[in-house]
Amino acid sequence: MAKKVKLFRHKAYRSKEEVSEFFQELGQKIAEGEVILKQTPNDLVLEMPNHMSLNVKVSKKKKPAKGTRHKMTMKLTWYDNDHQDDPLALG
Repeated sequence: MAKKVKLFRHKAYRSKEEVSEFFQELGQKIAEGEVILKQTPNDLVLEMPNHMSLNVKVSKKKKPAKGTRHKMTMKLTWYDNDHQDDPLALG
C-alpha cells in the first residue's frame, strides 16, 4: 500500500471577508497554474494541471458543549500525468 505524505497543513480562524479573499486569491493562482503555500522553513510550490477533480462536501455534527458544528470541505485531486498534454493529437 502506498504511503501518504503530508506536505502542508495550516489551520486558522478567520473572518468571512478574510476567507473570501483567500479563496479568491487561491482561485486566481490556480488559473495561473501555480500555487505557492508559505511555510517555514520552505515554501510548497504546486504546479497546477489543466484538469483536476473537484470534490465539495458539507456536513454537520451536534457537539454537546458547543452546539451544531458545520463543515465544508473542498478537495482538489490530480495525478502527475494530468500535467501532460493529451496524447491524441493531429499534426
